[in-house]
Amino acid sequence: MDNRSRLFVYSLLAILASMLFACKGNSDKSAIKTEVVNRGPVVASFKCPGSVGAGNVVSVLNPLRNSVVAVYKMPGEQVKKGELIMQLDKTQIQDEISSLNNQLLQKQNALEKNRLNARSIQLDLNQSEQAKKARVENMKHSLEQQEKLLEAGGTSQARVDQIKQNLALAESDLNNQAEKNSIRLQQLEMDERNLELQIASFKKSLSTQRAILQKTDVKAPVSGILLELAGNVGDYVSLDGALVTIADENTSKIVGTAGKNKLGLIHAGGEVEVLVNGEKFMGTIGQVYDDENSESVSFDVFIAENDQQKLNDVENVELLVKANDKENVLRIRKLPGMTLSQHFDVLLQKDDEVIRTEIVLGTIGKDYCEIISGVNEGDVILVKDPSTALVQ
Repeated sequence: MDNRSRLFVYSLLAILASMLFACKGNSDKSAIKTEVVNRGPVVASFKCPGSVGAGNVVSVLNPLRNSVVAVYKMPGEQVKKGELIMQLDKTQIQDEISSLNNQLLQKQNALEKNRLNARSIQLDLNQSEQAKKARVENMKHSLEQQEKLLEAGGTSQARVDQIKQNLALAESDLNNQAEKNSIRLQQLEMDERNLELQIASFKKSLSTQRAILQKTDVKAPVSGILLELAGNVGDYVSLDGALVTIADENTSKIVGTAGKNKLGLIHAGGEVEVLVNGEKFMGTIGQVYDDENSESVSFDVFIAENDQQKLNDVENVELLVKANDKENVLRIRKLPGMTLSQHFDVLLQKDDEVIRTEIVLGTIGKDYCEIISGVNEGDVILVKDPSTALVQ
C-alpha cells in the first residue's frame, strides 16, 4: 500500500474513532491512542498505609500470689534487658526456704546417723557370725576326736551322737544367722535409700523455691518499651498473671490498614512490598483482623530479619499488597477508565479495517489489565486517552 493509501486509511480511522466517541455523547477532545495486545504478567496489587509496631510482646508471669513492694519503672518507659522493674514481697518464700533448709538438714543428719548405725551393726553381725563359725569348727574337731576314741573304746556311742546333734544345731544356727544378717543389712540399705530420696526431694523443692525467690525481683527479659504493670505498691497480683508486659524492640512488624472492599485480596502468606524512605523490600502477611464494627480491615506484615533495621525510628510506611497475580496472560496497558468496569467497547484495527468490538477484562492490575476475550495477541485497539474509553 502506497503512502497516499496509508494516509487515507489513517484519516478514516481517526474520523471513525471521533464519530464513535461522539455518538456516546462525549464532547471532549482527548487524543486517540493505540494499544497492542500482548502477553505477560498482570499484578493485581493495591497500596495502603502501614504503621510500625513491636513484632513481639513479652510477658513475665507471677510465680506465686504475692504483693508488690516496690515499682521502679512505669508504663511507657524504655527498659533494658535485665533491668529491675518491680519487686514482690519475699517474706513468704523466704520462710518456706528456711523451713526446707531445716528439714533438709534433719534428713542429712538422719542419713549420716543411719550410715553409722549400719557400720556398727555390720561389725556386730560379722562378729556374731564369726563366733558361731568358730563354735561349729570346734564342734567338728571335737566330733573327730570322739569318733577316734570310740574306735579305741575310750568313749560311748551316746557321747558321739550327742556331739553330732549339737553340731547339726550349731550349723543350722549359723545358717540362720547368716540369713538374718543379710536381711538386716538389706533393711539398712532400704532405710538409706529412702533417706536419700527424701533429701533429693527436699533439694529439688529448695531449688524451685530459690528460683521463685529470684523471680520476686522482676526484671526485663528483653529490651523495649514497658507496656503494662500488674499493679502498684501494696497491690496483690494473682498467680500466673502477667506482672509486666514489654514490647520487644529487637523485632518489629507492620500493621496494614485497607478498606473492607480489599478483604478478599488479603490472605495470610501473601506478599507485600514495603516502601520505607525510598527503599523497597518484601514482607509476608500474617494474621488478618476483620472487625465487623469497623469500615476497614487490618493485617500483620512480617519482614525478614535482615530487613528489621530498616524499620528503626520509623512509624509509618507505605504498603503495596500483591493480590491475584496472573502470569503470561493476554493483557493491555491499564487506563484509568478500566477500573470502572470489566466490559469495554473499543475500536479494533485489522489490517486496513477498523472494527468496533467488546473486550472482557479479567484481573485489573497495577499497570496492566487481563483480557479474557474479544481480541488476540498482537491486535491493535484504539482507545481514547486517558479515561474516556467507552464503558458499559
